[in-house]
Parts: sequence; structure tokens; C-alpha cells
Amino acid sequence: FDEHRAGGRQPEESPRRANSKNTNVRRFTLWQSWSQEPNGFEREYVVRSPKNDLQSWPITILFHGNGGSAEPMIRNWDRTLPNHILVSAQGYEKSWNITKERSKAPDVEFVEMILRDVTSHYPQADDSKVSLIGSSNGAGMVYRLLIELDDTYSIQNALAFVSSMTVSQYHDEQFWKRTDETTSNYDQPVEPSGKRRIITIHGSADSVVPYYGGRGPGGIHLSAQDTAYVWATVQGYRGDQRPDNEGKPCGAKLLMYDYPQSGVTHIKVIDGGHGLGPAAAPLKPLLMKMLGW
Repeated sequence: FDEHRAGGRQPEESPRRANSKNTNVRRFTLWQSWSQEPNGFEREYVVRSPKNDLQSWPITILFHGNGGSAEPMIRNWDRTLPNHILVSAQGYEKSWNITKERSKAPDVEFVEMILRDVTSHYPQADDSKVSLIGSSNGAGMVYRLLIELDDTYSIQNALAFVSSMTVSQYHDEQFWKRTDETTSNYDQPVEPSGKRRIITIHGSADSVVPYYGGRGPGGIHLSAQDTAYVWATVQGYRGDQRPDNEGKPCGAKLLMYDYPQSGVTHIKVIDGGHGLGPAAAPLKPLLMKMLGW
């Protein structure tokens, strides 16, 4: 979670630097063209595979925050998920195209291309078991994928850290996507495909993406708890929204808001900022237990 300590910024580093300590890390590029790169552009993603390639492994795709890079996300999750094929995608201009970012790239298409490419390079990659993990702007990308990917892709789990959906993505009791990805105009209603295990994590003192909703880098955001409730209802929950004061303690400064049968859980980090702070340490083992990883 170090990425969030400066609002998603990472120190500049060479985009071709490899992690020499891990021989199972490889870089791949895919060719895309769009309005910002009409002549085409090589987009990069990084893969760390388990050393045992004689059995199949689930795929987990990682999305960095605005200003971040792909490789640090691999390092952040390397020891936590040793039995996953970790795929870390690099956003164009170090961002993901949600609304007002520098990137206007076709990022959903990019992820679809990555999934096809990964399985061609790694026969042991099980594309029926795909998970998404995103932080900040990367969490916004996770929400985009949950909304916009069709059932061709078997997304089982999603972890969204320190960001909520924007009111562009969900309003009038309807999810939305854009006809033209180079704009901020979410003009096309869409029904999310399938049912996923979704866990959202957000700090109550976040000054970048406000926990209780409001203006953030991507425009106006829903509150963290409203975001979870929306996903719970679309995935079958029929009860009332959990009141803010009824979160169940699940760790030091951690409160859980769970929606049974829907597969959706929200975790509030009390006094957590955009980097979550000291509560980040116990979060990973809690999440691994919740997901059965």
C-alpha cells in the first residue's frame, strides 16, 4: 500500500527495469492505437508466475494508482499470493482512463488483450479463475471492468482499495459506460455480467477520494458504503443498507459491513487516509482468509 502515501505517486524509474531477484518476472508488450497514439503504441504488462509450472494457477491482475507503475504492484503482492499468476498492467501516462485522467486509452480492451496473451504464454494460467486488485485510480479501473466486461471473462474476485465509484459510473439506479472513451460522458446503460466476490476497502479519513462521497480526482464519487451497497443489490441482496454505526470489528481500526448471499463486503479503516496507514499491515491476511487464498 506504499503507493498511496503520496496520493498514488511513485518515484520515477526506468520502465524497462526488471526485478533481478525474481527470475519468474517477465515483461510483455501489446500494440494498441487510439486518438492519443494514432500510429500505435506498445503497452506493457508484467507477469510473475509460480515456479512450479506443472499445475494450473489462478490469474490475478493488478492495477496501480495514478502516477504508479506496474512492477511495484508485483512486489507488493509477490509474497502474499505465491500460488497465483500475478499480472500487473501498466497504465498509459501512468493512469487508467476513468474520467479526467491523462490517459484516454481503450483500457478495457487492453485488459481483454492481456488475458488472451497471458494464456498463450502461460498454458498453466487458469482463465476460469481471474481476480482483480486495484488501488485508487486502479480501483476505478476494477469498477470499470466489473461493469463493462461481458461473461466471456470469468472474473471471480475483486478487491478495490481506497476509491469508490463515480456518479458517472452509477446513477439513476443504473450502471453506465461510455460510447466514446476519450470523453467523460457515461451515456450508455449497462447490466454487469455475472456474480463476483467483491471486497472494497477505504479509509474514513481519506482526503483524496472522500470516504463519505464528494469531489475527488475522478469527479464526484459515491460514498464508500454506497458503492458496496450498490454492488450488493445488483448481486442479489434485498435488505436495507448497513448503517454506518453497525460495522462489525474485524481488526484494529477495522469495521466490516457484510451483505450475505451477495458476495459483497466493505471494510472501513477508521482514521485511514489514502494510504490506509498502520491498518494496512493486518489487512492482507484478513483478506486472504476471506477469499480462501
